[in-house]
Amino acid sequence: MKDSLKLVNKAVVAPVSSKVRQVVNGVKSDIVDRLMHMVRQEYTVMPRFEFHQPLDYNLETFPKKFDAPVIVEGESLPLPPVPDRMGYSADNEDYLDWGREDKELLMEQINKYLGKDEDIAILDFGCSSGRVLRHFYPESQAKNWSLYGSDIQAHPIQWMRENFPNDFSVFTGSTQPHLPLSDNSIDVIYGFSVFTHIKYHWDMWLMELKRVLKPGGLLIQTIHTENAWKFYYENKHEAWVTDNHSATMLETKDMPYDYFYYGDICVSQVFWKREIARKFWGRYLTVLDVIAPPGERSFQDWMVCKKEG
Repeated sequence: MKDSLKLVNKAVVAPVSSKVRQVVNGVKSDIVDRLMHMVRQEYTVMPRFEFHQPLDYNLETFPKKFDAPVIVEGESLPLPPVPDRMGYSADNEDYLDWGREDKELLMEQINKYLGKDEDIAILDFGCSSGRVLRHFYPESQAKNWSLYGSDIQAHPIQWMRENFPNDFSVFTGSTQPHLPLSDNSIDVIYGFSVFTHIKYHWDMWLMELKRVLKPGGLLIQTIHTENAWKFYYENKHEAWVTDNHSATMLETKDMPYDYFYYGDICVSQVFWKREIARKFWGRYLTVLDVIAPPGERSFQDWMVCKKEG
């Protein structure tokens, strides 16, 4: 058993060796390659070692073949094809409306707390394929906003890199709490359903985001609170809920714990009671508000925080 595990570990960190091929003597090499692909995918993917989700798990990675971008009349930027929307709406208008609504909600907080509307550097932390960030393009053109987008999934970042103009500075991130950005360089960092899934190092991530925020900068992030807990309970018979949430959690309608963390680095769900979130996050940033889920689409609360200085 130990020898087998050593073989597997060796296969994970190095190309398929002749020794491995001897173990499966008589099996066609293409089957061996498929087996080793599965092994690499299982043991080198982000959930196991906290890296990121690469374009693929092959030894040789070639240019990604995306479906044709979707062109919508009146839109200055293309839409990602449905497979590259990362689970968001397949309907073009709904996809655009959802991102636009979230942008407008963000603008309400920016206008209320930031104190300026020009020369703003903004980061979409967990930007997917630009669902929300795309709607800040007019500010980039008219008010000199600098647009940044980061995601741990290389796939949507590559799509944006190939289809959005260079005004969008996008990069693949990591689950490790580090961003390739300078201290005090960003005015606004927002994220939708990111801290809802950071079971590990969420506090380190808050410190890292604080590092890159300018003094007076805003951090706006959605979180799971009692509201999301109740929402999941009311939808507990849906497969997308049962597949990703704790059975224990789905037993009670009202959240009985101050906080609850479920899963591993692959699939995790994080819940805080509203006042506990205010207390915990308040150690690192000034909490300006905890907003109940805004709009008809949302079941997540919004943390609105500020870096003092």
